[in-house]
Amino acid sequence: MKLNNTHSLKAGFSLVEMLVVIAVIGIIAAIAVPNIGRINDSAKEATARRNAQNFASVAASASAAGLDFKGNSVNAKMNNIIAGAQVTDEGPFKDTWFKIPGVSTTDRNYAAQFLELDANTGQLIYDGSNTFNP
Repeated sequence: MKLNNTHSLKAGFSLVEMLVVIAVIGIIAAIAVPNIGRINDSAKEATARRNAQNFASVAASASAAGLDFKGNSVNAKMNNIIAGAQVTDEGPFKDTWFKIPGVSTTDRNYAAQFLELDANTGQLIYDGSNTFNP
């Protein structure tokens, strides 16, 4: 008794099928690559806004506790906040440190775009309406 063994001689993909797959991958890449740059810029802006809010918050909290971060510019105040200050007066905030450690120079510069120095009080003010320039 003879068995009829029918195996296909076709193995692998044809040239046309491979070209179609490569074309589809190329189209997807052409759509995705420009969006990656925008995603990175959005992440940088969100980080800068968050850091600026943190600087303004620490400055306001320290002021409420009786501390004044010296400086006549936004950058000077930010540098003093990064270094930190401790409340030494008696009261509920005695021995409390106010600081934001470990902020890189780049992150500080990005955050400074959203901060202003109030001329009357010398406080850092967060201004979310400013435009971000990476």
